Amino acid sequence: MLGKLLKHELKATSRTFIPLYIAIIVVSLLNGLFLNPNNQITRIQGIGVLLLVGLFVALGVVTIVVTVQRFNKNLLGDEGYLMFTLPVSPKMLLLSKTIVSTIWCVLSGITAMISFFIIGMSFAIKSGGFKELNLDLLWSELKKVFLTEAFGNTLLVGMELLGLMILSYVVFILIIYLSISVGQLPVFNKRRKLASFIGFFIINIIINYVVILLSGYISTLAYTIQNIMVVSYLVNITAGVILFFGTSYILEKKLNLE
Repeated sequence: MLGKLLKHELKATSRTFIPLYIAIIVVSLLNGLFLNPNNQITRIQGIGVLLLVGLFVALGVVTIVVTVQRFNKNLLGDEGYLMFTLPVSPKMLLLSKTIVSTIWCVLSGITAMISFFIIGMSFAIKSGGFKELNLDLLWSELKKVFLTEAFGNTLLVGMELLGLMILSYVVFILIIYLSISVGQLPVFNKRRKLASFIGFFIINIIINYVVILLSGYISTLAYTIQNIMVVSYLVNITAGVILFFGTSYILEKKLNLE
């Protein structure tokens, strides 16, 4: 059933994200086409850069807005009467939305990297950066680097950082979900949005306070990247579990649909 929920959620949200991704890639290609590294920035180049920046800002805003709207309307609004009649638990509904939001976050990051790669390659080609490049020599040197222990350690740290970034985003999503869920409690019937807004800040303050306390604990350990990573993962995993089950508890026991 989780697969069907994910498919439905991806289909519903793809109408918003896919056109944005396509627009970003197209504008990146146009920026690369009109890029001239030897002259001053022209009006067309300036417009292209501003348009690309605007699209990235829009993508960030849309990601948050869609995350909030899909949870609020689909589970706590009119659609909630249908969603909660499905033969699945609230935990499964919550999990599907969290997974899909994370997927779009990762795809947005990949789109950004493709955009930067397109512009970077265009700049390198037009500035003559590849004219005297010896590909055989480059590949030989890269293989030497790839086989070194230092590269392996750097790659491992990079993967750990990437995982931590994704995990932190999941926690951020769950903070939003719990805040919205708290706002729909019967006691806040007349001030749902205000309660959710205040709840968001209170939850963040609590988490940040715990992080500060743990930072003091880290200072008593050997101050290494590995120790920082371990503590960061533990904090985020613990926070994520508490936020997830806190939200699912409200959806199961304290549901108050509009």
